[in-house]
Amino acid sequence: MQPGGNDKGTVFITGAGGFVGRNLASRLASGGYRLRCLVRNTGEPEADYLRSLGAELAAGDIMNADAIAAAARGCDIFIHLVGIIFEPRGATFEQIHVRGTMNALAAATVTGAHRYLHMSALGAGPDAETEYLRTKWSAEEAVRASGLAYTIFRPSLIYGPGGDFTNMLFKQVRTLPVIPVPGNGRYRLQPVSVFDVAACFAGAMENRKAVNREYEVCGPEVMDYNQLVDAVCRVLDKKRFKAHVPLAVVKPMARLSQRLMSRPLLTPDQLKMLLAGSLCASDTVRQDLGLEPMPLDEGLRLLI
Repeated sequence: MQPGGNDKGTVFITGAGGFVGRNLASRLASGGYRLRCLVRNTGEPEADYLRSLGAELAAGDIMNADAIAAAARGCDIFIHLVGIIFEPRGATFEQIHVRGTMNALAAATVTGAHRYLHMSALGAGPDAETEYLRTKWSAEEAVRASGLAYTIFRPSLIYGPGGDFTNMLFKQVRTLPVIPVPGNGRYRLQPVSVFDVAACFAGAMENRKAVNREYEVCGPEVMDYNQLVDAVCRVLDKKRFKAHVPLAVVKPMARLSQRLMSRPLLTPDQLKMLLAGSLCASDTVRQDLGLEPMPLDEGLRLLI
C-alpha cells in the first residue's frame, strides 16, 4: 500500500519521471494509490525519487506497445503524460505524440484499465501553426476514437519545481542584471501551477463528470510576458531591467539553436507558440473538478 493509508487501486503513469509526472506521482502516492511508473532509465535520479514514493518502476519505451502493455498489466487507471517540446535527434512529434499515444491506448485497452487520462496542450488543433500542436490534436483524436473512458487536459504554460521554463526564468532573474525578452513581451499568458495540473488529474480519475471530456487548464491571472518577468523579480526581491530583443534577431537565433544544440534554448515552433499567447477560461474545471487555480505570486513563492 502507498503512503497515505487507503488502497485506492493501481495507477499506471507514462512519463512519470518528467516535470508533471513527478508532481502527480507525489500527489497520488500521498492519496493512497499504488503507483506503477514507466520510465526510460531506472537508474536516473528521477527514478530514485519515484521509488521513494513507493512506486513500482518499469523501464520501457513509449514506442514499444507490447512492453507498455506488459508493464501496465493489472492497473486500474492509465495516465499518459509522455510528450516532447522539441524534436531530439532520432524522434519526431509524430512518433512521440501520435504513435506513442496509439501504443498507450492499445496497452490501456488490452490491460482493461477503466479510466484513461491524457496530457495534451492548450492550442492543439488540426490547423494549428506548429507541428507540436497539430500532433497533439492528432493524439487527442486517437483518444476520442479509442472507446476508453477518457479525460483530456490542455494546460497553459506550466510552472513549478523542476520545470525547465521555471528554472530558466528563476536563474535569469537571480544571475543576470538584464533579462532578455523576445520581441515586445506583450504576448499574453495564463501560467498555471504544476500543483494545479496534478490536482486536475487526481480529481478526474474517479469523477464521472470528467468521463469523455476535454478540459483547458489555466491560471487565474492573465498577464503578458513582461509582467511574468516582473512577478518573478518581485518574488525573488530582485530589481532587474528587461532587454527587448527584436524578433528579427530572435528568429534566426531560434533556428540556429534548433540546428546546433541537443537541447535547444528556443526553437522556431516554441517562439511561434509564445508569441501567439496562451489563454483560456477554466470554468468547467472549476465546476466539474472543484479546482481553484493558485494565484501566480503564491505559486512562485513555493519555489523559493
